[in-house]
Amino acid sequence: MTIKNNKTTKKNIACPLIILVLLISLFTKPSFADDHDENIELFKLFLRVFSEVEDQYVDDIDSKELMYSALRGMLQSLDPYSTYLSEDDFKEMEVDTKGFYGGLGLEVTLDANGFVRVISPIDDTPAAKAGIITGDYITSIDGGDVYGLTLDEAVSLMRGYANTPITLTIFREGEDSTFDVKIIREIIQITPVKYRLLDENIAYIRISSFNDIADRKIVTAINELNKESGNSIKGFIIDVRNNPGGLLDQSIKVTDLFLNKGEIVSTKLREQKRKTRFFAKKGDITNGSEIIIITNGGSASASEIFAGAMGDNARATVIGTQTYGKGSVQTIIPLGSKKDGAIRLTTAKYYTPNDISIDKIGIKPLYIIENENNISNDDSYDFQLEFAQKLINSRYSRKIR
Repeated sequence: MTIKNNKTTKKNIACPLIILVLLISLFTKPSFADDHDENIELFKLFLRVFSEVEDQYVDDIDSKELMYSALRGMLQSLDPYSTYLSEDDFKEMEVDTKGFYGGLGLEVTLDANGFVRVISPIDDTPAAKAGIITGDYITSIDGGDVYGLTLDEAVSLMRGYANTPITLTIFREGEDSTFDVKIIREIIQITPVKYRLLDENIAYIRISSFNDIADRKIVTAINELNKESGNSIKGFIIDVRNNPGGLLDQSIKVTDLFLNKGEIVSTKLREQKRKTRFFAKKGDITNGSEIIIITNGGSASASEIFAGAMGDNARATVIGTQTYGKGSVQTIIPLGSKKDGAIRLTTAKYYTPNDISIDKIGIKPLYIIENENNISNDDSYDFQLEFAQKLINSRYSRKIR
């Protein structure tokens, strides 16, 4: 609610003062007094600042948005992935994980210096078609500087109604200057899995997102590929390049499809003495076929769990280039009623089966294979895919001798 008159202003100022009284009464009970004196002073400081801003700021302000901004600032000071979600933000996030939302089709983050950096464009989206690539920096949106914005604020500017234009100013390493890219927003419907049969009965599966239907789509893909090949597949190429991740439980379910046994991933909370470990159940959907996984710098989070588990269990060979390095787990914590929203908080780090945290490091493939150009460019030749095919053919030949 925007402040419109002095009466409203006094009412809004009274609200934090009431909260202050309640907080003091709560934390000054005998059982809390000694341990929480510092917290009480910090709460009092926050509420003093909040009240002064409401009372003295030169323009009318929205108290609710002011509080939301304070909460987001607190959480985003921890890391780029933690934030406060308003009721509307929470609803949008739930839509995202189901693979349907409006915008450009970009996964972005804030780097350590506060710049908006592209983790990856999502397949077949306006951003991918426009040539945005992993590692690009977005310096402005429709002429407005994005430096200093929170990640949520930048993402909000990129979203909008379908069929509306947006201009991103891009800085790309190796280029002499920034350049503009005009994109038309679309309703984004993510197809998490695509597949086709390549020459010589090599199956190709492209996973672009670990959303809530990815595992089922992969089962369908493998069944269809087996049918098309007459159950004569030499091996599988699983492509997770520019896959920014998704749901932790989906990365576990997808990995479990290909493993007969072994650890998939472990997670550890701050106060947890032992890691929580997730193991594969018996049953390999490919019956032990050769598997090659292709990664690049846009492979993050759930993609890294999948590639790390398959590599550490010697179930697949990972080729391509080093992955992004997002080795943390975010938990959505609802705050009571829906209108209060939720927080997305980094609550754990995950570790590969070899007990390695890849946070800020990434996974290094066994074979480093570079592509000359970005794979979203249809005119570029895919050296990584060619190498994967040759590797499967070579190993298949040795098997049948």
